[in-house]
Amino acid sequence: MNAESLLLAAALSGSAAIACEVKAARSGRRPALFHLLKPATTILITLSLFAHPDPPARLLVAAYVFALVGDIALMFDGDGAFLTGLGSFFIAHVAFVAVFAAGGSVSSMTPPTWTAGMIVYALGFFAWLLPHTGDLKVPVVAYGAVLTVMTLAAATAHSQLGTPSARLALVGALFFVASDSALAVRRFRGLYTLAEPLILSTYWTAIALIAISRWPQVLGHVRFAGKDHGEL
Repeated sequence: MNAESLLLAAALSGSAAIACEVKAARSGRRPALFHLLKPATTILITLSLFAHPDPPARLLVAAYVFALVGDIALMFDGDGAFLTGLGSFFIAHVAFVAVFAAGGSVSSMTPPTWTAGMIVYALGFFAWLLPHTGDLKVPVVAYGAVLTVMTLAAATAHSQLGTPSARLALVGALFFVASDSALAVRRFRGLYTLAEPLILSTYWTAIALIAISRWPQVLGHVRFAGKDHGEL
């Protein structure tokens, strides 16, 4: 299958998984099929990275592998599963930071001015959320910090390069913020209408956009700082 077909399959799989969650919200029981569809959707998006002659960067593959581990962990209840998912996505974001930073100049990694709004959002959101996180304050703060750094890295690469690849990666990073914010609200402030469809749709949009941003035809082999853009 080519990359576009894999993403189409991922969209169908993800839509079916979201339908399972809508049914669960109405009936109080999640269909067993969901436990297959959720990881399958992430796997299909990840496989799109390999549907090209040029192999994906190792750190990028690592990011998607750890995201998949986090996906699986978050299908289960309890603090242990939540912490496993949080830790897996923490490592994924560290890898994403390295991937985005590799596309720009190491000597000029100053985020654009508009990202001050992202920092204000993060500080305000966690000031509102943390009183409700109990014993999980430290891991939640650590995760929020790496998520913010990941977004700043994507924004910095975009400000330096201005390429379609960098733009897609930045939009993907912002969708990640939206998804994780929705997840945090559901986890610590209580369930709300269509929480799971919102969390899943924004998450899969995030990783799909980041994956597309690394496709060779999108990268266009742009040279920057003496390296292929995106090369690690």
